[in-house]
Amino acid sequence: MEKILVLTDFSNNSMKACMYAAEIAYKSGATIHLLHVVEPVVDKIRQPHALHEKLEDEIIKSRYSEVHAVRRSVLSFFPSVNIESELASGKVTTSILDCARKIEVDLIVMGTKGATGLKEIFMGSVATDTIGQSTLPVLAIPEAYKMEQPDAILFATNHFEENTNLLKPVIELAKLFQATVHTVVFWDTHHADESSYLINTSQLSHYMEFLKRSFPDVSFKGEVLKGEDFEQTIVSYDEKNEVDILAMITYHKSFWDRFLRRSKTKQMTFHSVIPVLAIPFADTSNKQS
Repeated sequence: MEKILVLTDFSNNSMKACMYAAEIAYKSGATIHLLHVVEPVVDKIRQPHALHEKLEDEIIKSRYSEVHAVRRSVLSFFPSVNIESELASGKVTTSILDCARKIEVDLIVMGTKGATGLKEIFMGSVATDTIGQSTLPVLAIPEAYKMEQPDAILFATNHFEENTNLLKPVIELAKLFQATVHTVVFWDTHHADESSYLINTSQLSHYMEFLKRSFPDVSFKGEVLKGEDFEQTIVSYDEKNEVDILAMITYHKSFWDRFLRRSKTKQMTFHSVIPVLAIPFADTSNKQS
C-alpha cells in the first residue's frame, strides 16, 4: 500500500477517518493525500461575475487553511507520516473518484453517518455513493466508532472469491495489524433449506484451504452463520468475537435490484459501528495473481 486518499469535511467524524488512515500509513509507509471538496454554493446566474469570483477565491483560501490545520493535527500524532494536501471543486463523489484516479491511490478512507428507512434508500450518503461507483477499495469509518487497534477482521462472503489481487486489501490490513481474518458465510434460516447449509459448509471448507494455502502468514477462522437477517447476524457475530473491521466484496447491480434489495455492503456501511472495507469486484479470469 503506497497511497491513501482521505476525505475531510473538517468534522469530528472525518478526523477519525484521518487518524485511522494515518495509523495505516504509519505501519505501511504509505503517503496520505488529504482531500477536501469545495461544493458549489453560489448561484452564478444571480451573482455578478466579479463578486462571484471574489467569493469563490475567499472560500478556496479559507478551505486550504482548514485542510492544512487538519494536516498539522494529524502530524502531531504521526510526525513520520507523509501527508499531502489536496483541494477539489465540484460534486463530492465525482471529485473523490477523479482525485483517486489521478493520484492512483490504493485505498480511499472516509467517515460515514448512519441513516434509516426512506432516507437510506433515496438520499444515500457520500460514503455509500463512493462505494457504489468506486473501482478502488473504500474504508468507511462510522460516526459511532471508537478508535482502537484492529486485531480481528470479519470477511463476509458468499461467492468464495479466489482472486488473490481482489483479496489483497483484506490481507494487507491483516498483516499490518497482525489481525485474524474471520471468514464467514451467511445462511438464511428463513428461506434456505438444510441441503444448502451443507453445501455452504463444504464450500467454506474448501475456501479456507485456499486462503491458508495462498496466505500462509495470515491467521484465518471460518464459520457458516445461521440467521434470518444478514445485518443482525453479522452484528451479533461482531459483538461476540470483538471484530474490528468488516470486509465485503461489492458487486454492481441493476437499478431495480439496488432499489428493491439494496446492497448488503451499503446497508452495513449505514448501520455498522465498526469500519467497513468495501472491495469492488474485478471481473477477471485469472484467479491467482
